[in-house]
Amino acid sequence: MTDPKLAKIIEQTLEIEVDEKTQAWMHMQDEDSSWFGTIRDEDDDMIFQDHGRYANLMAEMAEMSSRRKQLRYPSLVSFVGQTGAGKSTLVKLLIELQSASQQKRQVPVVGSIKHQDLPTSGDVHLYSDPVSADTANPILYADCEGLDGGERAPMGVKFMKTARRIAANQVPEEIRTRSSPSERDIIWATTERTKSREYIVRNLYPRLLYTFSDTIVFVTKNPRVVENVVDQLIEWASAALEKSSNQPVLPHAIIILNAAENNTDPRLWDIDQSTEHLMDNMNEAIERNHNLRARVAFWAPRQRRITCIRDLLLSYYSTIRVVRIPERGRPKLINEQIERLYQEINRACLESLEAKRKLRMLLNSDELQPYLQQAFDHFTCDLELPFDFVQASFANSPIHSDFGGNILKLAINILDVWKDKLDGPAIFKELSYIVASCVMLDSARRKTLGPAESVFPEYLEHFDDALDDFCDRHWPCEYVSTEGRCVNVRSGHHAKGHQLKDGRVLAVQEYQSSFSAGEFRQTFRSMIFTNLVFLRQKLLNAMGSSAELELREAALIHRDSVLKNFYHHLGGPKEFVSHTACYACLVEPPEHLLPCGHVLCTPCVKIFGAKKGKYDFEILSCPLHFLENEGECPPFWPISIKPPRAGTRILTLDGGGVRGIVELTILQQIERALGHGLYIQDFFDLIVGTSTGGIIALGLGACGNSVQDCTVAFRSLCHEAFTKRKGIGVPGIGQIISASKHSQFETRPLEYALRTFYGEDRLFGGPRQGINSACLRRLTKVAVPTTTTAGSVTVLANYNRHSAVDELSYRFYRSEKPENEMKIWEAARATSAAPTIFKPFFHSPSGQGYQDGAIYYNNPMEIAIRERRLLWPDTLENQHPDVFLSVGTGYKPKALAQEPHLPSRPSSWGVVSHFKSLAKIAIDHIHSSLNSERTWKTYFEKNPPPPRFDRYIRANLALDSDPPKLEDVKAIDQLSDMARSRFTKDRDFIRSIADRLIASSFYFEPLIAPNMIENDDGSVSLKGNILCRFAWGSEQIRRLGESFHQLSKNTFNRGRSGSQTDGHQPFFMIRERRRERDEQFIVIEDQTIRSMIRDCQFSMGKIEVRLTQRMAETEIFLCLDGNRNEPTYYPISGFPRCLLEEDMTEIQFRIRLECQLECLKCRDRLRDGLIMAYLRNYQHRVMCNRVRSYPQQLRAVMDRSKAHNQI
Repeated sequence: MTDPKLAKIIEQTLEIEVDEKTQAWMHMQDEDSSWFGTIRDEDDDMIFQDHGRYANLMAEMAEMSSRRKQLRYPSLVSFVGQTGAGKSTLVKLLIELQSASQQKRQVPVVGSIKHQDLPTSGDVHLYSDPVSADTANPILYADCEGLDGGERAPMGVKFMKTARRIAANQVPEEIRTRSSPSERDIIWATTERTKSREYIVRNLYPRLLYTFSDTIVFVTKNPRVVENVVDQLIEWASAALEKSSNQPVLPHAIIILNAAENNTDPRLWDIDQSTEHLMDNMNEAIERNHNLRARVAFWAPRQRRITCIRDLLLSYYSTIRVVRIPERGRPKLINEQIERLYQEINRACLESLEAKRKLRMLLNSDELQPYLQQAFDHFTCDLELPFDFVQASFANSPIHSDFGGNILKLAINILDVWKDKLDGPAIFKELSYIVASCVMLDSARRKTLGPAESVFPEYLEHFDDALDDFCDRHWPCEYVSTEGRCVNVRSGHHAKGHQLKDGRVLAVQEYQSSFSAGEFRQTFRSMIFTNLVFLRQKLLNAMGSSAELELREAALIHRDSVLKNFYHHLGGPKEFVSHTACYACLVEPPEHLLPCGHVLCTPCVKIFGAKKGKYDFEILSCPLHFLENEGECPPFWPISIKPPRAGTRILTLDGGGVRGIVELTILQQIERALGHGLYIQDFFDLIVGTSTGGIIALGLGACGNSVQDCTVAFRSLCHEAFTKRKGIGVPGIGQIISASKHSQFETRPLEYALRTFYGEDRLFGGPRQGINSACLRRLTKVAVPTTTTAGSVTVLANYNRHSAVDELSYRFYRSEKPENEMKIWEAARATSAAPTIFKPFFHSPSGQGYQDGAIYYNNPMEIAIRERRLLWPDTLENQHPDVFLSVGTGYKPKALAQEPHLPSRPSSWGVVSHFKSLAKIAIDHIHSSLNSERTWKTYFEKNPPPPRFDRYIRANLALDSDPPKLEDVKAIDQLSDMARSRFTKDRDFIRSIADRLIASSFYFEPLIAPNMIENDDGSVSLKGNILCRFAWGSEQIRRLGESFHQLSKNTFNRGRSGSQTDGHQPFFMIRERRRERDEQFIVIEDQTIRSMIRDCQFSMGKIEVRLTQRMAETEIFLCLDGNRNEPTYYPISGFPRCLLEEDMTEIQFRIRLECQLECLKCRDRLRDGLIMAYLRNYQHRVMCNRVRSYPQQLRAVMDRSKAHNQI
């Protein structure tokens, strides 16, 4: 018995009979399902349009899913075939019959039986499979325009042209002009033939769909001659086969024999039997059919033997299956066959995904988007040149930034520079010397014990990973014919065999190379080890008897004997620039830009730079250059590094459109309280801002502007940016304009204002042409979250850091090459592209579209906390930050009492409804998260800080009514006045933040060991210095000194209510925690303050900290308050903490280093090898807590050796 519900769905799909008006309305509703297509503009030029459908579907799935943060690996199923064969009908049945819920799904428009002779759908539309939408492997259906529609415009195209023309007559000309990054000129469409719909459908669309599809569903209806169907299927694939290289897998093919007669042999409804039946019946056609004979002849010189029709089809597809769908009248059988078809599609997609996974070329939803964009760019410019997956991967599949990944990047760089002049072994022979030197340098940095034999095994995995990846994904096949060399790499070779650069298939054979990871692995290891032994011996000779010299001498050898010669020999250091690897050491992420364009890591700055202060350096010359004058830096090229014993200061800024003026007003109040000439960003190590907060954060941290400059620019930006599109106010038409343009406001004024303020400097690694030296001193680490149009979160930053070990809820964007980096204004544009307010920002180099970061992280505190841990993993890892200041854009306190509502599930039904759903995504998230107080409160309910721990500070403006809209420019002045009034009254709150920030600019550093005295009473004394975090000679120290001087002169304690005192010298207070009576006071004397003002230096001399026990926790405070009866103390940076615990670790390292040196010196004099064996197991047998036993162990071994020699 047929289910009546299913029968009704099938009947309504197969026997649709509607008038032209209804049909037109249905096509209007379906317009936003358009993925890509072509149109002719007013000048008769062909334009390729990408409607953003893929990204919108991915975002919708992420929003609707209960597992939003999971990675998704989509499969693309393309429905192609003859016009009127029923492609749209099948897609609609697959969606509606497989949908378990009553929710209305977006489905294709099926042609009316009144217009059976006309093509229905135009271009390519994209739909989601309801069954897999909430899984890690969603299936997408691409419904492609029919192959033989000729020049007749499909009904959908006709109706949309008419609708647009009607709308265009009611809106100004400016709305009708083309200005979208989703539109591309089709360069090769220059003749009437190449401009024709048929040419584009048969040539452009197959190149895109065949290249990226996992499964091709070829639909034909009542074929009289089945061999013509097979020929068309092959012809469609032939248009694309040689137009891509390094394609990981061929798509699977499913042939649909649609509307098969109901009296068909029942056995042929079975897919296996139907497939075998067609294959058997077609074998004779290879000899009989002229076209098929030509296809077989094509493969003969390519060494592929074709004996049957299956062999021929498998030259173009991974597998072939045949499914018959019955004609009307048997709804139960139709349902069964649709179910079987779905199972076949699902099987083929899973097989394709698994094959890609094995080849390590499986792309998630975010990674696929840039590949698609590059393919759109590629094929609209050149229809004949093949799209290369390996080249595309360089920009879109970043290599890990560990030691092995960085070796691989350098190997690829050498391959790119030298092209075919160096073979694989030669490249890795060149690498072996610099890799060995990097190992020597890294082991010296980490104070690794033992000789080369001990050090070497720690790095083996990195060597092997680099070699494996290079051979598998980057070294091209070595097959050479008279026409050229194969360009396919091992992972991209299986699908098509040998291919030339122009895409032509040379021969269907296996990957060939005399250079393989398995065979060369031991050779590469041996070369590195031999070089390492040589370099370690050279280092020992240079060190002499002093272990203190190890790092310095290792650096000199590395720079003078290895680096300069290496890059000079390979074509010059200008050819070798990376933004993800420090090419000086290959270990750490690069952070510090040099004028020559190279970027060094912090450890390399320390060893290759000239020390100007405790943690201030100047780079005189880039270590990668052979001639120093080539890499010479200007006289003023300072680099300041965060002291390792200092804590961290974090500032976060919420999103909120024009309400950003509240944040600027609060920051301005704090900046004034700090003192004249001191800037708010000077007191923070990391600033994270979302949307409007991101715009402010970039102005402060990435450009070094003052709060006042940012405020002036922000006001101007708001007035210029919030320019409504003409026609928005027209009833009915305004909504269509907003929907078609994806925004209410013009994009150009916004982008012009951002470019004017930020200039053209890159966010990371670019020349700072528009930034003066004072601003350069104020640059701070900045991160801004943004949301890709596919729905995932990306963090854009002006810094580098190590990759996260565990999975993050966001992706950190960093380009490998400088030319692909985002500019500062682009980052501001990306983080502030609020859906429906502004159009998404499309970044061409990355191929990604970006929307407002506030969609998911309006209060970016969680990102800030995570980035802090990744930036400084070894710095007081268990400590809380010195200051965590979160600034909001205004909120209504009464809203906190209301329970947050869950966002509605978006619907994507129709162009205007799609616009509404996109707005709803934004509004639901932004509305709930604009109340960022709840985000702040919820986080600390789950992660409560210790009692009386007041360094987590939330500053926001309480409003009596609902906050103004994001775009309400008229509210700026009122909000600014309200914030200024509120925080002027609450000056103690502002003063406390400023004082805490000033205190955090000082830190304590113990002297170099031995620095500890054990007293007779059992207590311990530790010597050290209180230092200032600002660079010696900096303007910040001068201004801080002036502030201290002013403080000591004041008779009124800086305006604090009811507190009248004589002048007050600021002082430090040191005490052991929970022993308040044993406080130690250290006054900042006038002489120190005068030195700060005159010489821009802070120096107080050595101090001695007395502790009752080794593991006692120490507190050091700064007091700026003149009220001696009730002083206010704020901890200096990095406190409270246990001082002796970290000091003991340093002592242990030093003793281990001295023991190692002595062992190495005596090794060559020992004939029995006892020391050698001892050293090989040294680091495994001896732990830090046994450090005092090292000398005794060593003496025991020496005594045994001495006795052996006497015998």
